[in-house]
Amino acid sequence: MSCNRQPGVLVQIQQIRSGDYVLTLLNDTGAVKRHSNRFTLEIRNATSNALANVSNVQIQASMRMPGMAPMVGNVSSARQTGPGRYEFDADFSMAGQWSFLVTFDPNGRAQLNINAQ
Repeated sequence: MSCNRQPGVLVQIQQIRSGDYVLTLLNDTGAVKRHSNRFTLEIRNATSNALANVSNVQIQASMRMPGMAPMVGNVSSARQTGPGRYEFDADFSMAGQWSFLVTFDPNGRAQLNINAQ
């Protein structure tokens, strides 16, 4: 596989099923770095695989810190770029294991775990 990616091609970082939905976290490299990142979140219907038009998508990032309160990552509001597609920026102050808590609709909820380099 070549290093010359086509612009606009997104690479999957993680995918998780939550109830009737499949959430996929993507970015342009498939890697998560310390500091600034731009992500795309896709939410699809688990049965039809069609992009799902959910509402009220909120994303929070945190890192568990042994013996301390969790560290919180700086995450922008999710911008809907099409049905079931949301773009957001996240800034991680430390490398390591981070969790995104994604909430949507009245009861939709999923946790994606990523590793910032």
